[in-house]
Amino acid sequence: MPDIALAKKLQALVQQYEKSHPESKRAFERAEQVLPGGSTRSVLVSDPFPLVIKSAHGAQFTTVDGVKFDDFLSDFSAGIYGHSHPVIQEAVQQALSTGFSLGGITEKEAELGEILAGRFPSIEKVRFCNSGTEANTFAVATALAHTQRKKVLVFKNGYHGGTMNFSKPDNPMNIPHQFVFGTYNDIEATRAVVNNEIGAILVEPMQGAGGMIRGTREFLSYLRQAADEIGAILIFDEVVTSRLHYRGMQGELGIIPDMTTLGKYIGGGFPFGAFGGSTEIMSRFDSRDKSVTLHHSGTFNNNIFTMSAAVAASRLITESQLRRLNAMGDRLREEATEILRKAKFDEMSFTGYGSAVGIHFSGDDAEALREYFYFGLINRGISIGRRGFVSLNLAHTEESVDRLLEALKAFVDDLS
Repeated sequence: MPDIALAKKLQALVQQYEKSHPESKRAFERAEQVLPGGSTRSVLVSDPFPLVIKSAHGAQFTTVDGVKFDDFLSDFSAGIYGHSHPVIQEAVQQALSTGFSLGGITEKEAELGEILAGRFPSIEKVRFCNSGTEANTFAVATALAHTQRKKVLVFKNGYHGGTMNFSKPDNPMNIPHQFVFGTYNDIEATRAVVNNEIGAILVEPMQGAGGMIRGTREFLSYLRQAADEIGAILIFDEVVTSRLHYRGMQGELGIIPDMTTLGKYIGGGFPFGAFGGSTEIMSRFDSRDKSVTLHHSGTFNNNIFTMSAAVAASRLITESQLRRLNAMGDRLREEATEILRKAKFDEMSFTGYGSAVGIHFSGDDAEALREYFYFGLINRGISIGRRGFVSLNLAHTEESVDRLLEALKAFVDDLS
């Protein structure tokens, strides 16, 4: 299709979008008067304006215009339970009745610690914080303190939160550690930069924001071997991937890191992060021993809402439910790939693992195709991540997947 024809089709979709969501536009214009870009979360900034949500239940949300959407974004994987799950609502109501901002220890935090230590092989002891960003920040600092080294091996296109985002070089928002850059899934290129000055290796078992690119068993095994050889701490960032297997990708692969970071869905919809590892490493936070103490505090690390919601939500994350979600995601990728194959539509592809799905476009019109697909879905009442991100949640059904596949087929047929 000539560029000009695609551009005209895209312009028509965007105009339809603007016409259908006037209240979202008004709400956005109000927000941008006091919030740079109209949001306090950069990933949600979206031209010409983002949808503004009023409420959400199950696998759907409703905008301020009263328009309902099938939600395939699931808050970038944090919303694995669907919206307004009654089990979590009940736990939050109970927390309200106890009082909040308690300013002390509650039994819930030990209960949550037991749950996480029981799930993830690398975690013997754990500390809580308020986001995956914090978890990775603290884990790296812990590893460097433990090894008494300065350098951190990370990977191009890796994302470990707002302070360690390697999607572009020289990100001014990144923490000023001495980063060494390896190449994801490339053993030889990574081997060339590994040396005894590295104290921490930070890696996602599947790059999430980097395009849902799964780490190969060979590559992750090499990192485990390299960490052992040079005396570095291997950290698995399982903030996203812990939802793909009951014991995380470390359990699925049988490759056990020294430390693990968690976040997103585990808080049951409330701000949450965690970093944990062996007793030897984590005992540095035992302030009773003045010789090895690392100080880690935070007013809301153990807030009663997150602790209560997380403990309740953990009952919803069973091995069978995760298998069901992964099976739906696998089906989505397989049938989508078949639709593309039959149509000989080579400019689009699907990646990922289980319930986490990446959508990619290639060729000279890649950006326009991505936008056309996104707005085509939006105008059909389907919401995905604009960059090409789908995350299934417990409220999704096979019929949900059918609707997304039907929309994909309509998109391909329209361009054929």
